[in-house]
Amino acid sequence: MAKAEPAEVGQAKSQGTPAPRPPDGGWGWVVTFSSFMISVLVDGVCFSQGIFFNRFMEHFGANKATTSWIGSVLNGSYLIIGPGVSMLVNKYGCRPVAITGAVVSSVSLFVSTFSTNIALLTFIYGFMGGLGFGLMYLPAIVMVGYYFDKRRALATGIACCGSGIGTFVFAPLSEFLLGEYNWQGTTWIMSGLVLNGAIFSMFYRPLPAATCAHSDNSDMQLAEMGDNKPIYSKNRKDAEPMVRSRSYDMNLNKPLNGQVSVIKGESDIARLAHSHGTLVQGGKHGHQGHKHSYLQPLERKDIFYSGSIKNLKEFTQAGSEKEYTQAVFTSHQSLQPGRGAEEEEDLSPCTRAARGLFSVFDISLLKSPTFLLYGISCFLCMMGFFVPFTYIPPMALDMDISLKDAAFLISIIGITNTVGRVVVGFVSDQTWADCLLINNIALIIAGVATILVPFYGSYGLLSAYVAIFGLGIAVFVSLRSIIMVELMGLERLTSAFGLVIMFQGMSSYIGAPIAGAIADTFGSYNAAFYLSGATLAMSGIICLPLRKLAAWERSREQQHVTGAETHAMLDSH
Repeated sequence: MAKAEPAEVGQAKSQGTPAPRPPDGGWGWVVTFSSFMISVLVDGVCFSQGIFFNRFMEHFGANKATTSWIGSVLNGSYLIIGPGVSMLVNKYGCRPVAITGAVVSSVSLFVSTFSTNIALLTFIYGFMGGLGFGLMYLPAIVMVGYYFDKRRALATGIACCGSGIGTFVFAPLSEFLLGEYNWQGTTWIMSGLVLNGAIFSMFYRPLPAATCAHSDNSDMQLAEMGDNKPIYSKNRKDAEPMVRSRSYDMNLNKPLNGQVSVIKGESDIARLAHSHGTLVQGGKHGHQGHKHSYLQPLERKDIFYSGSIKNLKEFTQAGSEKEYTQAVFTSHQSLQPGRGAEEEEDLSPCTRAARGLFSVFDISLLKSPTFLLYGISCFLCMMGFFVPFTYIPPMALDMDISLKDAAFLISIIGITNTVGRVVVGFVSDQTWADCLLINNIALIIAGVATILVPFYGSYGLLSAYVAIFGLGIAVFVSLRSIIMVELMGLERLTSAFGLVIMFQGMSSYIGAPIAGAIADTFGSYNAAFYLSGATLAMSGIICLPLRKLAAWERSREQQHVTGAETHAMLDSH
């Protein structure tokens, strides 16, 4: 293959890599269904831990606080490793990461049944199982965002409904299996079900993107081809064949990293990139010192945005959908500007991994009063979030309610959670909707209802409560990304989302155990629900002045920028 001329390479570099435009359908619906099923599996197992609570406590002879660590570590682990999973998704792509997660979680659940003490069970079932679920959870979110733009709200809503459906299905399923087998046999079956996540993850097919090496080749059309099959551009008079093959180093004529390229004739080179794994990946050394940049999955700024992109100011300001899609990809930069490819290769694997990790989120957000207040709100919310899931079933059993009816209380949460996500998704797209206010009111109502749990003396009242709680958490989860964009802007969404998930993971670790310790101290679950309700309500209350705080912070930043510009002008004169 003839070498590309330096001028051509330089021009390709200056042109950048056209961003892949989501198809808004087609295979995207297969991806959406896969993400839906993974949500069913992950949240179905995590949210049904309360059904196992008494069995674990009786089998190991542990108290409430110690037993609650199993579920809290499971839920906390799959949230707190979010930034680490982001780094892996950037490097390896969504499909292999999610498949690995399904295998890790399945094996962990199976092996945990041989635990000889509750500490070992907490580590294998909780921590290792949680790591596996974390590897499945984030790719499921990312993939839907990559396949949809205009229909993203609908597709995301469908995928997220898997959480509620999983809760609805797994709670009575766990109760039934526990009645037929012991907790070990039930966990083996759960392990087998979770392994199906590897099958669903296989459908996370990378999204092809057409790129051109020359600015005058804009008529070249994208075509999906099998390896080494010639195709012809319909708009080219000469109808030169284009062959899809492995990427080649322009100097050494060697295949590189399994990349896919389009080779036309002998001189024109176009890269066909993947939207997952590495979107654009050149060789280790570019032609005559030219550096190659990397476009990674999470470089799409709106990837975690769950609402309709038509509501974004970036979309309304863009001249076209194509321009918007191009704009939401961050610029191609190396991990450290100014460093060459050879210098990056000389770094140790640990150093490169650390840089990749820190590139996922922006620590400077911690200096923002707006972000800190919202982060504290999310921390408090997750302190009380899992307490009802953990303690409603054992509390119902103490009230002489059957295990079957106790399990159905968790199913009711799943039902209202599903309905709530659909309704909230519709409402959030309306111009009149105040998403922050809706979030605050929902958390306050859910918190007050949780505080009153000890006074619900009948199954009917408990059923009404869990329905309200399910709606409240649906509002919180559905509106997170929309609120973050409103408060901090689309530019910082990925960083903000990563840090918020970390906050939630940390509080998920300690919420249920603290509530369990209080329940052990007072001899009942009442105080546990007082604590849970108080943290939920407080998470909504402290966000009431959040919009004013955000406006003040933006005004302060604008004044700072204006002052700096004025100072620079005076210095220039």
